[in-house]
Amino acid sequence: MRLFWTFLVVLLTLPAGAQTQLTVTPDVSPAASVMQQIGLTRIKVDYHRPAVNGRIIWGELVPFGQVWRAGANENTVIEVSTPVQINGKPLDAGKYGLHFLVEEKSVTAIFSRNSTSWGSFSYDPAEDALRVNATFIPADKPRERLEYNFEDLTPEAVNCAVTWGDKAISFQITVDVGKTVVESLADQLRTKPGWTWQGWHEAAGYCLVNNTHLEQGLQWATRSVFMAPNAQNILRKAQLSSKSKGLTGQAAVGAELTSIREDLSRGNVTWKEYAAAANYAMKQESMDQAADWADVAIAQGGGMNPSMVKVAILKKEGKTKEAESLKAKAISMGSNQELNAYGYQLLMAGNTVGAVEIFEANVAKNGDDPNVWDSLAEGYLSNGEKDKAVSALKKCLGMNPPANLKTHAEGLLQQAESNE
Repeated sequence: MRLFWTFLVVLLTLPAGAQTQLTVTPDVSPAASVMQQIGLTRIKVDYHRPAVNGRIIWGELVPFGQVWRAGANENTVIEVSTPVQINGKPLDAGKYGLHFLVEEKSVTAIFSRNSTSWGSFSYDPAEDALRVNATFIPADKPRERLEYNFEDLTPEAVNCAVTWGDKAISFQITVDVGKTVVESLADQLRTKPGWTWQGWHEAAGYCLVNNTHLEQGLQWATRSVFMAPNAQNILRKAQLSSKSKGLTGQAAVGAELTSIREDLSRGNVTWKEYAAAANYAMKQESMDQAADWADVAIAQGGGMNPSMVKVAILKKEGKTKEAESLKAKAISMGSNQELNAYGYQLLMAGNTVGAVEIFEANVAKNGDDPNVWDSLAEGYLSNGEKDKAVSALKKCLGMNPPANLKTHAEGLLQQAESNE
């Protein structure tokens, strides 16, 4: 018992500074984080924000010639989720302790593999992953609290800047976006997306649109077509087949049409693929090939849609009489849904006169459907025929349309009448 009381007295009489902090209280220099994404690469800085508090920062609080922890308290940590370049020098993905060696007119940025130490007190140059020269310039405006920001963002690069007091330090982080995205896509295709034609198609599309890793894109497009050939992936594969070889002009067109021809010849396609191929060939001014593919689509029972592709081909060839005859036949066989969809297709393409013609033909065939009057009104409005649009909308609303169609028609009517 005497030993216990002796221990208690000693404990109670220890100076306050010798006690261990057991509770959580706010840091004098609070924690903060900033994050920037470039492509699929995430760049994050975790740091603490000391205040100037009337002190001289550069040369005194941050002595020249000594390694500084780039913030307060524990390590400032920078994390990059993929390999990057810092001022043109490579840095692997990972977490790094960020330090600066500050001189009077220059700064060296240090990326240490040790990101868990307490500041720079145990900094060891042997753990350096990278050192680069950083920019050391006057701040655009003084900062009382140390502050990290990502500035001058481009699709492939950003400047990481830390400002404190009247000075700013910055370095550039660059990402090979094409490489990192393609590597990520390759990993993704080993999971759920790789079990669908869409996954391979989307991956190929990234390569095509961004003009990167085109041979890889062609392989992915080929895989998509093998899994489920359709108009989308056949045409994408065709474009990659020419672009991956660096072809242009007629050489590119020839390679694309050859690719399409090979995929169609495998036999596991429908009129939809032939119609899309015909439309594509027409746009490439390959009229004989376009007409042949359109004829196959029509023969396969595609109905109105491939016939309208053939109509466009005949018009482009100057065969107006044949075109009008086939057009009348196509419209006569078109269903309500086909006519409505084709009318909107023309409308979205800017052919308002052609859209109105189709919508009027649909009204003539299916005038008991309020939706066809609503579509016709949209055509009239797009064509600047407001009086006709008002009349068509009133016809639609007088047929007691479903709630969603009624709301749409009332909105169009208000728009048409307010602009009269």
